[in-house]
Amino acid sequence: MSERSPAPGGLELVEALVNTLLDIETGADSLDTPENRARFGLTEDDLPAARELRESLRATLLAHAGHPPHRAVTPLGELLAAAPLVVTVDAADG
Repeated sequence: MSERSPAPGGLELVEALVNTLLDIETGADSLDTPENRARFGLTEDDLPAARELRESLRATLLAHAGHPPHRAVTPLGELLAAAPLVVTVDAADG
């Protein structure tokens, strides 16, 4: 059992998406099943964009904790700029 507190309110969905990558080394991904995609309202066609968002979120969270990303990703600020709501993320501190 995790000692961390769950994400508050609407951030539970973000936390759940970030945690869909089950194993970095093997690439095990819970979004590979229709049942797990349904939790997020995703279709198979949505997967590339959802995975890109997930990996950008993961890189941002790693930066916040002082760690480098596991691989190169589209910066979260760039992805969010294309969304209806614009949120700015400072590249210097994640």
